[in-house]
Amino acid sequence: MVEQNVPYESRMEEAHASKEGKYLDLTKELKKDGYKAKVMTVEIGARGFVGSSAYGLLSKLSICGNKRTKALRLLAETAENSSRWIWSRRNERLLHKD
Repeated sequence: MVEQNVPYESRMEEAHASKEGKYLDLTKELKKDGYKAKVMTVEIGARGFVGSSAYGLLSKLSICGNKRTKALRLLAETAENSSRWIWSRRNERLLHKD
């Protein structure tokens, strides 16, 4: 399982630990039932900083060299553009719970 997370860059380690803990019980239960289970949390900062966890995931998926470089760049750009979009609409009622 892959859990992608977009925290502030200053909270990447905390977010990583939190997400791993979130799936700990599920992973144990799956293993007890005879399944192979691994949770990989991937952090990409809200301003586009790609954590080493993304590099590790791509490596495990055998995405290497130029393809990995391009994928990491795309992940960073997408996170940054998404954050910018959310920020630009921060005052719109649709984004807020009533």
